[in-house]
Amino acid sequence: MTDKPRPTWAIRLQAERQARGWGKYEMARQLMRAAGLKQGKVANLARQILDWEKGLHFPRDWADAYATAFEIDLAELFGPGMDAQTSANPDGSTHPLPLLLSPPSAEVESPRPLTVKGVEALLGRLYRLDDEFGGNELCHVIEGQVLAAFRLFNDASLKLQTEHRLLTAVAGLTQMAGWLSIDATRHGDASRYLSATVYAAHEIDDLGLAAHAMGYMSLHAFYRDRPQRARALADAALSLARAEATPRTSATLHNRAARAYARLGAVDASREHLDLAATIYACDETHDEPQWTAYVSEVEIAAQRGACLLDLSLKELLPPVEAVDALTDAVALAEATSPDHARDLAHYKTRLATAHLLQDEPEQAARVAAEAYDLATRIGSARIDERFAELVARMQPYDVPEVRALVDRVTTG
Repeated sequence: MTDKPRPTWAIRLQAERQARGWGKYEMARQLMRAAGLKQGKVANLARQILDWEKGLHFPRDWADAYATAFEIDLAELFGPGMDAQTSANPDGSTHPLPLLLSPPSAEVESPRPLTVKGVEALLGRLYRLDDEFGGNELCHVIEGQVLAAFRLFNDASLKLQTEHRLLTAVAGLTQMAGWLSIDATRHGDASRYLSATVYAAHEIDDLGLAAHAMGYMSLHAFYRDRPQRARALADAALSLARAEATPRTSATLHNRAARAYARLGAVDASREHLDLAATIYACDETHDEPQWTAYVSEVEIAAQRGACLLDLSLKELLPPVEAVDALTDAVALAEATSPDHARDLAHYKTRLATAHLLQDEPEQAARVAAEAYDLATRIGSARIDERFAELVARMQPYDVPEVRALVDRVTTG
């Protein structure tokens, strides 16, 4: 007798809990808090949580509490209709990981069948293409590729060693898909992909990867203007990273925490995490780093500092000159070392133009914004488009020729 595959919602509940670093008892406390119940004995609820995650029962009376605790829409967490009886994978796969991404956000054509080696090669190409094209275009590419990769789990001849290698590659692929979905502002897709990454990372016992994916979850919450959740996820990721993480992973997670604290107006905490990120990055240049931390560079460290200082300047907690100086350095470093990274440069220059506005330098802001606009039109990134639209809105009140020319250029297309 073979075990039935767990239903999608059960796998999602486990993945979301693990992503936050919560044990079953902490999950029980979170559910009771979300349900407005007094914190009493949680042992019985903790046992139910394990049954729910096994798919033995549907948490019908606790579904709303789960959605509140995870800060995820009910339909997004449990699926349309919240069907408690659904336990079969429509693709016929018996591996639980594909269930986390079913159903996909849109109908996509599946590419030709992949091999494990093909998944690894695909991931390498996507890392190279990411900054050149942005998430809008690559999201359509990666969605079908993820489905094709998942079909490999159906191969009856797949050996344990090969499955581990496949899980490692798919974890990298879903993490990349999560990041691209963030960049394309496809929020439901981003949540699904990153939850799948955390699950896969735990399956292969890679806590560093799980922590890194949680860092992306923090960034996702940050871009959805949920700074408290972003801070909590970054702190949980840092806690997990203490057990197993490379220097670049740790540096990235400190940057994620710094961004959240800056958005919350915590100047000292943000600076502390920025300093830790820079120190950790610089302390070990010989460490064997995974492919998915390749983006962490001196440019990234400088850019994140500038982003935090800008947020603090927008809250009038720091003078804008600090943000201008930091972002000017980040732009210069990026232009010198990675001039082909159009999306990064567009983002950095959009931030720099905003900082110039805060310093009451509209002419300089317009000049830098024009450069950002030229770069942004070459790529497809809904995230960059949103930030640039915010900049243009800030520039509207300035009645100077340079600003008027830029606003006219942008608004007339």
